Amino acid sequence: MHHIIDSFVNGALKGRYLTLGLTILLIFFGLVAWKLLPIEAYPELANPQVRVITLLPGKGAEEVERLITVPLEKEMNGIPNQTALRSLSLYGLSVIISTFSDGTSTNVARQQVLERVHEADIPAEAQPHLEPDVGSLREIYRYSLHSTHYSPMGLRAIEQWELEKQFRQVPGVIGVVSEGGPTKTFQVTVDPYKLRSYDISLKDLYEAVAESNGTTGGGFIEHNGNALIVRELGLLHDQQDLLKVPIKSSANGIPVRIKDVATVDLAPMVRRGQVGKDEEDDVVEGIVLLRRGENPSRVLEELNARLPEILKHLPATVELTPLYDRSQLTNQTLKTVGTNVAIGITLVIVFLSIFLVNVVSALITAVAIPLAMLTAFICLATLGVPANLLSLGAIDFGILVDSAVVMTENIVRRLSEDGQKLSPQERLTLLGDAAREVGTPVVFGIIVIIATFLPIFTFNGVEGKLFRPLATTMVCALVGGGLAALALVPVLCSFFMLKSKTVEHESPLVVFARRLYKPTLQWALKHTNIVIGLALAAVIASGFLFTQVGSEFLPHLEEGNIWLRATIKPGSVTLPESVKVSREIRLTLLKYPEVKQVLSQVGGPDDGTDPARFADQEHYVDLKPAREWRPQYHENKELLIKDMRDDLQQLPGVEYYFTQYIQTTLDEALSGVQGSLVAKVAGPDLQELEKLGHEVGRIMAETPGIVDVIVDPLLGQPQLAIEIDRDKAARYGLNVGDLQDLVEIAVGGKECTKVIDGEKRFAVIVRLSPNYRSSEESLRTILVDTPHGGKIPLMDVATIKEIVGATQIWRDGGSRMATIRANVRGRDLAASVNEAQAKVNAELTIPEGYSVQWSGEFQRQREAIHQLSIVLPITLLVIISILYISCGTLRGAVIMFSVVPLAAIGAVCALLLTRTYFSIAAGVGLIALFGLAVKNAILLVSFVNELRHDGHSVYDSVFNGSLTRMRPVLMTAVIAAVGLLPAALSNEIGSQTQKPFAIVIIGGLVSCTLLTLYVLPALYLRFAPNVGRSRKMKPKTEPEQASEPALLSPTANEHSEER
Repeated sequence: MHHIIDSFVNGALKGRYLTLGLTILLIFFGLVAWKLLPIEAYPELANPQVRVITLLPGKGAEEVERLITVPLEKEMNGIPNQTALRSLSLYGLSVIISTFSDGTSTNVARQQVLERVHEADIPAEAQPHLEPDVGSLREIYRYSLHSTHYSPMGLRAIEQWELEKQFRQVPGVIGVVSEGGPTKTFQVTVDPYKLRSYDISLKDLYEAVAESNGTTGGGFIEHNGNALIVRELGLLHDQQDLLKVPIKSSANGIPVRIKDVATVDLAPMVRRGQVGKDEEDDVVEGIVLLRRGENPSRVLEELNARLPEILKHLPATVELTPLYDRSQLTNQTLKTVGTNVAIGITLVIVFLSIFLVNVVSALITAVAIPLAMLTAFICLATLGVPANLLSLGAIDFGILVDSAVVMTENIVRRLSEDGQKLSPQERLTLLGDAAREVGTPVVFGIIVIIATFLPIFTFNGVEGKLFRPLATTMVCALVGGGLAALALVPVLCSFFMLKSKTVEHESPLVVFARRLYKPTLQWALKHTNIVIGLALAAVIASGFLFTQVGSEFLPHLEEGNIWLRATIKPGSVTLPESVKVSREIRLTLLKYPEVKQVLSQVGGPDDGTDPARFADQEHYVDLKPAREWRPQYHENKELLIKDMRDDLQQLPGVEYYFTQYIQTTLDEALSGVQGSLVAKVAGPDLQELEKLGHEVGRIMAETPGIVDVIVDPLLGQPQLAIEIDRDKAARYGLNVGDLQDLVEIAVGGKECTKVIDGEKRFAVIVRLSPNYRSSEESLRTILVDTPHGGKIPLMDVATIKEIVGATQIWRDGGSRMATIRANVRGRDLAASVNEAQAKVNAELTIPEGYSVQWSGEFQRQREAIHQLSIVLPITLLVIISILYISCGTLRGAVIMFSVVPLAAIGAVCALLLTRTYFSIAAGVGLIALFGLAVKNAILLVSFVNELRHDGHSVYDSVFNGSLTRMRPVLMTAVIAAVGLLPAALSNEIGSQTQKPFAIVIIGGLVSCTLLTLYVLPALYLRFAPNVGRSRKMKPKTEPEQASEPALLSPTANEHSEER
């Protein structure tokens, strides 16, 4: 490998102009790649999912589960690559979520699900359909409609029939969910006593309306050589047409029309939910959905570009108000990352100038940073890997410039020491020697760091999707930075450092450090046992301290909003009552100057894409930038949430759960339930499940650190059960189906046809007047038509009684379950959950056939720790293998490897001092830290080996090598640390996931650098490995020999001879 590296450096210097030309090409393609590179705040974390949504109006949760959910689950079980099957059954709605393994084609998954759905034995009126192919972060844009002229019903029609169509035409948009505002219908309200007077049944009226609306064709006829198409037009257009529909003729031949027995009004469809905003209780909202795999930034850019054209389709009095735009979060996070990057690069250049005392040298070195990043952009764009705030924000520019620092420092030092009396051509030769001299340590150092990132590619699940882009970015950038250091830096030095005499000016900081380092190093080398013993004690102490560091999966990205979920008790609350509570919540939150707007959603959309009960509310609280908050909150959202919670507690019978918008979406996609911590009690009986669920919830609420505990209710929905007596019905010649149809039409209302108005379609609903269906007594007296022409009250053939049934039924893996959702605040996740689990196991007796499972963020953390427990040993094994290849002896490899635990000392202390929990981000930072630490060890030990090859004693080599390499070791460590300093100190939106990564590396570099400069020389001197296959330096020219480090003092030489 040495010869390959030498040839590469020689080729770059010989073809200097070709090297510059290739660099320009790299810059061009890198800028193009950056323009094309997808950038998002968060990568898509959830595995492919397919949702099957089935509406079954009028049916309770139990019937929905029995008739729809269970048959569909039975058919969908066993689909290839399916990893989870969850479902929710509500009043009139079934939603089944099928999750597939990572990498499964969504098109294939959807096709397989569709095939199974068609085979299910479900009622004919049920029409299952698949949700659009969206990812977990589906919502990219929200807006509301306002008008002083149109009612909410009119705005809903505009949204549903005009704006949906316009937004769907934006590339990358797969659908629009319309919420809020009543859906317009034509409601035929029937008077049963008028029907009786005309001897007409409700079924007769229903069929008459259904059959009076349609068109047909009569083929064509020939006329004067032309084919005239025959069309029969019989469509209903308005209320008047409906009123004129004939039902039957009376005895005297006069037709009985709809207007004789019913009224026709424009009325809202039975609503599943309602949207409010600030002080408005009924707002029309549109939610734009992103197609899976699309670039959200690019789609939103196109959407905003088309928005002026879309607005032209609105009536003059209608205004569209944006409520949420995900590009704002992306832009804010990119701004944070960009600021950190700019500060980091500036700090790197400043510290380079301080260390090198040469602005030209500093600028030449800094060139490696943009070239490394442009190389990474090209690789990411080529591989189709999108960039995100973690993969960009956690890049340490000090690491990228590290190789260039070593190269420039060595070139400047050699030209200053040995090149003062040489001609330009001889100086060029010397420059090449200086570049080749550090070429091998540079390459091996890069290989070590890359090797530490390679195991990250083995991560699976969420942690893999989060950190594989980071690893890809870092590996590609390190390759780019290494190529720049080996090729471009020597070439630039040849242009700017040969014409004038290069004089190395040592920084006062370096001079001071060397003066301090020299005597302390001499002491350390005389007392190797003490130094090694102290280092070992520090390592053991850090191991103990690590047990005091809390743990979590990943710090939550600050989104600049609050997503408040409120659950009202009892769960049977009506929509109007829930809307009243929602208004009180909005008004309470709007009292805070920190809040810009509050958007609330009660229940769910009418299409069932977001299943929820009337008792379930979600509030999107848009916050002002933290710097604009009142001083009492110190930009701390937790304090703000605490005050909000205290104020909201004044509303009785409401439970609250605070989180963030994207965070809750990811939680739901990954665990099936909205909650960062979820306990699931599985079993067959709903009453037992609810009892166990409340017991588990009580224990969780009593556990320190666990807050916002909500037990999702399963029972408590009052129902009027109409139980048909088959024997009595048979005596009247009635069957169960006839009676069920009657109740469905009379009480719930049933669509019989649609009125087509241009491109719009509105349902026609037949229903009894409210006076005859709104109480238990009125239901008993509903008239039933018998086949013999008689009319009897419903109570003659059925028993009507009030019972308590299910409000919702959750299922997971084919079993019913109770869910308990919670957050963890003020304590680390692992400790809180472990205590809760221990209490549940100790205090609860779980009946046979029931079980308690824990999921959510805790489950992901446990999986991540398991992967880290595998990856970290592999990383360490790879490192020591590379070290063995580098130095040729196992003893030498172990000595260099000793810097790894030394680096861990500072990492652990930094986590404790900053009160940062150990997370998967900190674990990845630890992996990167090990590579950096070993790279500095290679830099120092390889030079010590070079000196030993030249005939110096072990002591002379260690002492002089450590003094000579002090500056580059110190430089690389300091520059790597300051490159991440902005990320470690930033509190802006988007910085949270970068902080643990940066804190671990900075803390580890501090301890590693200080201890490496003392402990590593002491270990080397104590165990003196053979130099093995280390590279032998070429014979030096006369000037080079003159520049050899000064010999030791007599005392030192004596010590060396004693050894």
